[in-house]
Amino acid sequence: MRIAPLRVAPSRRRWTDLLYLARRPVEMLLTASLRGVARRQPDAFDRLGPIRRATIRIIPDDLPVAFEMRPDGAAGSIRVVRPGSDAATASARISGPLLTLLALFDGRGDADGAFFQRRIDVDGDTAAILALHNALEASELTMADILGLPRRLDPVLQAALSIVGRWQQGEVRP
Repeated sequence: MRIAPLRVAPSRRRWTDLLYLARRPVEMLLTASLRGVARRQPDAFDRLGPIRRATIRIIPDDLPVAFEMRPDGAAGSIRVVRPGSDAATASARISGPLLTLLALFDGRGDADGAFFQRRIDVDGDTAAILALHNALEASELTMADILGLPRRLDPVLQAALSIVGRWQQGEVRP
């Protein structure tokens, strides 16, 4: 039995194409952020061992793009990719709502709870995901660190993310 591919509305497809075409500045910002954290906290990346060269695909369910991260310290990189593109190149994959993934990356979220409550899905080399989680936890990143912004902006970013989260849950009216 053959299943027809999912049809995406033309207007949404245009937004996805536009976001994908504008990916270079996002890649540059996120890669610079990753490398900056590696320069400030090289021991967090040393804990990764051979996993440093692994490719981890991060797939926010609510975005039309995904991210491939190679956490190789000062040589690390983050690329923006299409979610359905060749995922076989990734050593491991983690997917879930964007706000949940961001909370996990900056240490506000409970990774075990998110996994067991099925808010995130993990597959592939789970040792790579676990090592990355431990390295992130040890580095005590803030949202500002993740976005490559000054730490003093973190309270503003946290407030904005809180409002977005409440809005998504229907607690705040637009």
